[in-house]
Amino acid sequence: MHSQWRRKAFTLIELLVVIAIIAVLIALLLPAVQQAREAARRTQCKNNLKQLGIATHTYHDTFNLLPLGKLVSAAQPNRGCGSSWYHETNWYVALMPYVDQGPMFNAINSTEPVGCDHGYNAAAPWDGNWRAKTTKIALHGCPSDGIKENEFTGGWARLRTNYMPNYGNTNFTAQSLSAAPTDTFWGAPFGNGVRVKIADINDGTSNTALFMEVIAPNGTGFDGNIADVVGRAGCVMGRNTPNTGTFELSEVCPPTTSLNGIPGCTQVAFQQEVFNSRSKHVGGVTVCMCDGSVRFVSNNIDTNIWRGVSTTRGSEVLGDF
Repeated sequence: MHSQWRRKAFTLIELLVVIAIIAVLIALLLPAVQQAREAARRTQCKNNLKQLGIATHTYHDTFNLLPLGKLVSAAQPNRGCGSSWYHETNWYVALMPYVDQGPMFNAINSTEPVGCDHGYNAAAPWDGNWRAKTTKIALHGCPSDGIKENEFTGGWARLRTNYMPNYGNTNFTAQSLSAAPTDTFWGAPFGNGVRVKIADINDGTSNTALFMEVIAPNGTGFDGNIADVVGRAGCVMGRNTPNTGTFELSEVCPPTTSLNGIPGCTQVAFQQEVFNSRSKHVGGVTVCMCDGSVRFVSNNIDTNIWRGVSTTRGSEVLGDF
């Protein structure tokens, strides 16, 4: 009788085949996992904007007005801050009590310029303002990008947000850019020193953007289409379609690295500044409408429709977008 031989291990070829099969399965599975993660991040981003939308409506129910886009008051004491833009405060400060940030709101010294930058304990009256400007709040960070903290020398600090108020279809100071109808300013929910009622949104709250996404910078630049959570106000316009390849038009251009690889900007006078909606999501940006609903808008949206979405009284016929 022949003794039976029992194989106790894989041959090298069999082992390589098994490894190859596992590698193929991982390659097939990985995109699905990444898509699932991005879907979860997009859902969280929508939820963040939804909270801001609800807070804005609650504020409106209380005061019968939307918050100011920003307030600049040269009448406040300088305290060594310099030019008046240091004195401005923004829309989010007004919303703090309505997004479970009451203690932070109460800590802010509104008699001092919120936008002025001094280190913690550099001047006692500003300590609450400093905490507000340097405390990260998850609500302001899209998980696909994430809130950034930029600390400068000399007591400067910036917390960057991924969500900005809609300033309309033209530029920072709501100038009409040409005689063409779509380049004429047709109102916006937010503005510099402007307070709007829901009743003033003649185009309909479901047809008008309230907040749009932006990308937070990596560098120390403080302009582009980015600004602070607290302090110097930020905004976004619907002049150019989402994630456009068109350069930002900014008073101060940040380093190229500040925009995460997005092309740099062109320096202009501040009246002409144009900041575009951008996101790290594939294919578009998340937008909170004035009725509180949140939707994802494609990069391929028609320019005139997108400009219409950013106006309050343009009487544009939008259709589906």
